[in-house]
Formats: sequence, C-alpha cells, structure tokens
Amino acid sequence: MQGENLIGQNYKISVALCTFNGGNFIGLQLESILNQSRPPDEVIICDDASTDDTIAILRRVAAGRSSTVRIIQNEKKLGCVKNFEKAIKLTTGDIIFLSDQDDVWFKEKIASVLIAFGESDNIGLVYSDAIITNAALEATGCTLFGRRKKMHLSGKRLPHQLMRGVGINGCTMAFRSCLKDFILPISETEGWGHDHWIAFIAHAVMDNRSIDKPLMYYRRHGHNSGNDPFLDGGWLTNLRGLATEGTTAYARDLYRWEVMLMRLDKIEKSQSLLLEYRARLNIFKGECEQRIKFARLREHIKQAGRMKRIMPLVHALLKGNYHRYLHGIKSFFKDLLIL
Repeated sequence: MQGENLIGQNYKISVALCTFNGGNFIGLQLESILNQSRPPDEVIICDDASTDDTIAILRRVAAGRSSTVRIIQNEKKLGCVKNFEKAIKLTTGDIIFLSDQDDVWFKEKIASVLIAFGESDNIGLVYSDAIITNAALEATGCTLFGRRKKMHLSGKRLPHQLMRGVGINGCTMAFRSCLKDFILPISETEGWGHDHWIAFIAHAVMDNRSIDKPLMYYRRHGHNSGNDPFLDGGWLTNLRGLATEGTTAYARDLYRWEVMLMRLDKIEKSQSLLLEYRARLNIFKGECEQRIKFARLREHIKQAGRMKRIMPLVHALLKGNYHRYLHGIKSFFKDLLIL
C-alpha cells in the first residue's frame, strides 16, 4: 500500500468538471471528488451559464478549499463539448480526470486509476466500469461494462472494434496531459462526443488500460447530457431511433470519419508524437480510410433502387465490412430496405 501511495504522489492530479443546471446533483458529486483517499490537486469547474442554484452549491461545498477548486462561469452557453474543451485546457495536472455533474465517485477512484497509470509511462488513458443507478442513486443491477458486453470494454481493443462503437464514457476516464496536443480542439461533429473523441485518439497514439471493476455510481435520470438508448430504454428505444433517423445519418457517418482522418493526419505531422507510436497511428489511419470508403458506398447506394443495391451491398457483406465496422447482418438489411 505504501508503494501505491507513492505512485499517486508522483503525479499532479486535475479534475475537469462541467456543469449546467445541475443543482439537484452537483453537491454530492463534488463532495465525492474532494473526499477521495487520494485527493485531487486541482478541480477545474466550468459552468455553462447555469440558471439554477448550481453556482451557489459549488461555492458552499468548495468553501475553505480555494486552493483546490476553481469555478469558472461562462457568460454564454458553449455546449457540452466546448465546455469540456475549455475545462481541459485550463487544467495544469499530469493526469486529467473528467467528471460529469450528476455522478458519485467511490473513495478509491483516483487512487485505483493512478495504480494503472503507474504500470507504464506509455499508458495514456485509463477507464473503469461503473454501477448504473436511477435518479435516486439506487443501483439498477447493471454496470456499464455489463450493458456493453459486445464492445469488450474490459479487454484490449482493435481499431475496427472502436469503429463499431467507442463505448467509453468520459466520466469513467482519465488521461495524461500530453494528449492535449492531439485531442484539442475537440470536434463538435455529430457522432463525436468529447469522450469518444478523446478515447479514440488516445487509443491511436498511446497504450490504454481498463479497470474491470466499478469505481463510481453512474446516474441516469432522463436529462443526462449524453443520450444512450441502451442505457435509458433498451433495444426497443434503440430500434425506434434507427427507424426515425432517416437517410441523413449516412452523410453524417461519412463526415464523422473524414473529420477523424484529418485529425490523425495532423497528428502524424506533429513533432509531439513519439516514433514508437507512429506505426500504431498508421494502422488507425488505414482503418479510417477503409471505413470512409465503406461510408461512401452506403451514402451513394441509398439513392439507388432496392434491386440495384443488392449486388454492391452483398459484395460489402462478403468482404466483411458490415461485421467489421457495423452490426453485421442487421446493418446490411437496414441499408437494403431503408427508403
């Protein structure tokens, strides 16, 4: 245990916490952060122009901790992605934890994550499981890893697996500050939340670790900033979403991966990227290029009649693209039948 404590003391720890009208939950969350067994060295709180009592609660909980907690109030609402970008920019620590306003951290969360970082300087991102609760913080009997078994969040993941779905929530992650050079600015492209953007790039340029045990309560209350149909309504809600999103989703999917490839190209030219990670980055770039080709096919084919779609889509299915990048035969039939 003494060695574990020493590992934690070798890092300056920052927490980037974003709030917006979070008065119902923020007090308990901030207390859980400040009362960690290994407390953070700084907590950067960016409030996105709240109109409720969020600021008053933050000031009350942070009273007497002015050297640790810094509260920044945005004059105009930035939105979730850019608010987190601002908070991350303002951090000065070696390890940056992201925090939502409505969860509760277990007392050993920071200490447990630091042990994982202490395994190697090559580890750029660490994330953990979390217990899913309702608005009253009552456990639902599920965890994030459990609800996303097909994503294999607890194991080593290949680029194409991340392309099927990143699945890593920002509130469960921490990353080294050296990644700022690569993740900032964070794209607001639809389909890239701040957390998935960070996690995907982190996997492309450094090693990563998952902690296969819950280190926090992940509260779902119907007004979370991140919408997740599999957490909020199960397969039926997800099916309804697919039925209503229409063909515009194909263009968004294509643009999403074009934006990511542009960022990976920029990272490749950066002097900050170590030589040992360039081969890994090239693998991710190659997968992005293949993913874009597949997205272009899907975007083009939706304009054709169903009979004319059959051969190109069957070819893509036999090549394995539907299983490699999407949801297999279900995605194939969606493309074949969509109006």
